[in-house]
Amino acid sequence: MPTFLLIESSGETCSAAVSKGREIVAEKWIQEPNSHSTYLASFVDDVLCMAGIKVSDLDAVVVGGGPGSYTGLRIGVSLAKGLCFAANKPLIACSTLRALAAAALEKVPTATRVISLIDARRMDAYLGVFTPNLEALADEDFITIDERLALDFVQQGAVAVGSGASKWLRNFGQNEGIIEAKLILYAHHLLLEAHQKWDRQDIENLAYFEPNYIKSVFVTKPKPKF
Repeated sequence: MPTFLLIESSGETCSAAVSKGREIVAEKWIQEPNSHSTYLASFVDDVLCMAGIKVSDLDAVVVGGGPGSYTGLRIGVSLAKGLCFAANKPLIACSTLRALAAAALEKVPTATRVISLIDARRMDAYLGVFTPNLEALADEDFITIDERLALDFVQQGAVAVGSGASKWLRNFGQNEGIIEAKLILYAHHLLLEAHQKWDRQDIENLAYFEPNYIKSVFVTKPKPKF
């Protein structure tokens, strides 16, 4: 069974873990805004030390590839790619939305469907919809939170998860009977998809891989000061 280093930095939680087969043998995290540049690299060193291995012992590096925070994703992906280049290891990128669904299914194993929503400010969000086997029922997308979500995706036993779930349910889902799974996303939640991708050798091209922002990133020019 493969040994993975897992890195998750798409939101406020900064997390790294080591897995051997299906078991997490070391994990370290902190939930603090803008903490990735401060802690992530040291957390990687720490979990490798805790697991008693070096980067050269890994079969692959796994990273949360988005969507999510632009800065957090850049830091996590840059670190993961640097480790892979230096040690000649493959990179596996996992969906943040699918990882949220995996975390929700751990908490609510009876869920018939998981609706993952990552808040993108205002009334916008990143959306993923998954079966209990983590199969996607819709393309991951950038959407406006409205009543169509319930009409299009809710069924009995559906669970909503992610930073955009509360906003949706507060405004549009009060009477839908949807369960909200409130949780923190950690690196170990990437493990299920990482194994699925490893089994089919779905490996990223290190030279060209970029995080999946879904929505284009717009950088505005500062206004001139007069």
